[in-house]
Amino acid sequence: MESIERLTNLAIARRSKLFALLGDDIGAVVSSDLPTKNYLSGYYSMNDTYASYLSAAVATRDKTVLVVSAADAGPALEILGDPALVFRYGLFYFERSSDGPSVEYDVPGFKTFEDAVRAAIRAIAPKGLKLGVDGSRGAGLATLLSAEWPVVDISDAVVRSRTTKLPEELVRLKKATRLVEAGIDAIRREFKIGMTEWELAGLVTSEMVRGGGVPEFISLTTGPRSALADAYPTGRKIQAGDLIRLDAGCVVDGYKSDMARCFVVGDASRLITTRYKAIAEGLEAELAAVRSGANVRDLYLAAVKATRSAGIPSYRRHHCGHGIGLSGYEYPLISEASEAVLEDGMCLCVETPFYELGWGGMMIEDTICVTKEGFDPITTIPRQLFQLA
Repeated sequence: MESIERLTNLAIARRSKLFALLGDDIGAVVSSDLPTKNYLSGYYSMNDTYASYLSAAVATRDKTVLVVSAADAGPALEILGDPALVFRYGLFYFERSSDGPSVEYDVPGFKTFEDAVRAAIRAIAPKGLKLGVDGSRGAGLATLLSAEWPVVDISDAVVRSRTTKLPEELVRLKKATRLVEAGIDAIRREFKIGMTEWELAGLVTSEMVRGGGVPEFISLTTGPRSALADAYPTGRKIQAGDLIRLDAGCVVDGYKSDMARCFVVGDASRLITTRYKAIAEGLEAELAAVRSGANVRDLYLAAVKATRSAGIPSYRRHHCGHGIGLSGYEYPLISEASEAVLEDGMCLCVETPFYELGWGGMMIEDTICVTKEGFDPITTIPRQLFQLA
């Protein structure tokens, strides 16, 4: 229960941060966006893997209530701890033993999601109180609620609040990253020629789950397939001379990791060595530009320029990284078009991938936390091209 208590305390701290940005004018906030629901409540729902799933968090400065399906009520109650804070809709059957919980989940909740949302808001936000609606998935909510409450779009405030991280958020980001690193170590320890991409991905997945994470994505591609960005592993058997590109992430209490490393089976060719050195120097140049107050655009330009100068003159990228937190891609995107400025406490994934169709691909991606002087590393494993026997 200590873990749940810490999640609850973290949600309280995050709500305080958001409401401080909103000011006294907004009495309650509502969101159907997965990361924002987690931000307000501390609850990370398995049901949100379904795009059609409807749920919402309604929060004041003092409390959060959740609107969830009847099937989702039990896990939500584990986090919130009070049945009065969980508003169910629909029907799902559970049996209950004589000494089971007092909440009977097989009793129908509200008939529809919309009914449950209105009831939840009425329970903590009197009529006439101004509501802030997170616009990430909030257009329908704003329309639904505006007949009874004054509604304001708070999307920008939500982005700003989530952009910089609290210490307890960093703890979770670091743990999620360590689990990917454990998977990389497992590949280095257990690899044998002839293993499949599936088998290597399985090693990474096992380390994530064993350490308490939920696998989010594992793009493990080999040989010519390593040039396919964001591709699933297959049954391809790995041979001597192959490049192996791993880009992976998992989830810890809603917080995402995203990092990448490369391996070569046997001795690396001169071309592999040259190109890997180029993307490594590109990443180093990008990291050298990181500090609170720096223009995000300058990070992108530094990475591309250094990669070209170091051995890949044709190097092109649409972006060289992104923010990370409760979403895999958060503000800001590290691109040439960005007008963002780095802030102390921002967490970023910085990356310099290279893909050549018909040849292969390679990638280095690290996670960092921006500081006034530069950055603190979240990824700790070396950036070298790992050689596998």
